Amino acid sequence: MATTLSQKNYLGYGLGDFGQNILFQSSIIYLGKFYTDIIGIDPAWIAGLFLLARLWDGINDPLMGFLAQRTQSKWGSYRPYLLWAAFPLALSMFLLFYVPEFLEGYKYAYVAISYLFFSMAFTAFNVPYGTLTAVMSPDYHERGKLTGYRMTFAMLGGIVGATLILPTVNAFGGGREAYAWTGALFGIIILLTSIGSFMTVREKARITIQNGASFLKGFDVLKKNRPFWLLSLCFAACFAAYAVFATSIPYYCQYVLGNEDLASWILLALTGITALGIPFWASLSPKIGKRMIFLIGALGYILAYIGLYLLPSLPPSLIYPLMVIHGIGNAAAVYTSWAILPDTIEYGQWKGGERVEGLSYGIYGFCFKAGLGLGGALALSWLDSSGYVAGAEQTAAVKDSLSQLVSLIPMGLIIIAAIALWFYPIDSKMHRRIREELGKEVL
Repeated sequence: MATTLSQKNYLGYGLGDFGQNILFQSSIIYLGKFYTDIIGIDPAWIAGLFLLARLWDGINDPLMGFLAQRTQSKWGSYRPYLLWAAFPLALSMFLLFYVPEFLEGYKYAYVAISYLFFSMAFTAFNVPYGTLTAVMSPDYHERGKLTGYRMTFAMLGGIVGATLILPTVNAFGGGREAYAWTGALFGIIILLTSIGSFMTVREKARITIQNGASFLKGFDVLKKNRPFWLLSLCFAACFAAYAVFATSIPYYCQYVLGNEDLASWILLALTGITALGIPFWASLSPKIGKRMIFLIGALGYILAYIGLYLLPSLPPSLIYPLMVIHGIGNAAAVYTSWAILPDTIEYGQWKGGERVEGLSYGIYGFCFKAGLGLGGALALSWLDSSGYVAGAEQTAAVKDSLSQLVSLIPMGLIIIAAIALWFYPIDSKMHRRIREELGKEVL
C-alpha cells in the first residue's frame, strides 16, 4: 500500500512527543532528587505519592480514552486535545519544579496537588495523542513508520529532558529558584511543540463514535483481547524497569561514582543511542516483525544490566559502552511499545465486534504509567529502607542498594516483559487476515 501520509504529517506527529518527553524524562529522572535533596521531602512519602497518582490514573486514563473517542469536532475526535491540553501540560512543567518558599509549611500538600495536576494534564494530552496512530493510517507498516518518527522525536525530547535540565539549572545559578526558572523555560517549549503538532496532524476520515458501545461494553471487548493484555503487561514491566533505573541514576552518579554531573553524560549516551536506534529498528520491522525486534532488544537490556552490576570491579569508563548496549535495547522497546498497540485494537474488533481504540489507549496508558509509578516508588522506597540521608556521606548499604537499582532490579523486570511478549501472537500474516476479514469496518 502506498504511503498516504505526507512528510509534514510524520514530522508534526513526532513533534508532539518531543515536548511530552521533555516533561516525561525530567519528571522521571530529576523530580525525585529535586524533592528529596532540594525541597527536603521524605523519599518514602514521595513513593506513596507516585503510587497514589498511578491509582488515580487507573480511573482517569480509561475515562479520557472513552471521552476522546466520543468527542466530535471539526478537527476530529483526538486531534483537538493536542490544542486543549497544551496549556495545562506546559503549566504542569513549571509547577512541578516551582515549590514556593512561602508555602514551606504546606509543601507536602503543594507537591501532592501539583504532581496530581501534572498527571491529569499529561493524560489529557497523551491518551488522545497516542490514539492518533490508529486513525491517521490503516496500514500495518505505515503505522510502524509513523511510530518510528514519533519515537525518534520522543528520544530527542528525552535528550533535552535528561541532559539539559541540570546544566540549565546551573546556568540560572542553582538551587530552588533556578529549578523554577528551568521549569518555566521548558514549559514554553512544551507549549510550542504541542500546538505545532496540533497544526500539522490529521485524522483519516472515519466514524469515530461506536454507536451503542458503552463504557462497560468496551471493557467486555478488551477482556477477550489476549494480545492487548500481554502487550500491556510487557510494557508495564518495561517502563517500571526504566523508572527504577532513571530515578536511581542521579543518586548513583553522585554517591557511587562520585560525580553528580556524570548523570547528564550517561543519560545523553543512553538517549542518543536510543534516538539513533529507533529508525534502524523501524526499517527492520517489515523484515523480522515487531515482536522479534523487542525480544532482541531485551537481550541488549540484560547484557547492559549485567555489565552495570559488575561495573564496580571493572574500569569505570566501561559505563559508556554499556549505555550504548542499553540504548540499542531501549530503542527496540520504545519503538515496539507503541507500534504494536494499533494491531491489538483491530484484533479486539475482529474478536469482539467493537472497535474501542480510545478506551484501549487509555488503559494501555494507565498500564505504562502504572509501571513508571511503581518503578519510581520502588526505587525511592528501596533507597529509603537502605538508610539514605540526603546530602550526607552514604553508607556501604546505600551504595550497594544503588548498584542493585541500576542493574539487577530493572533486569528482573525486563525478563518479565520478554516472557510476556514471547507469547504475543499477532504478526504481519495474522494482521493481514484480520484486515481482510474486517474489510471496511477497520477504517
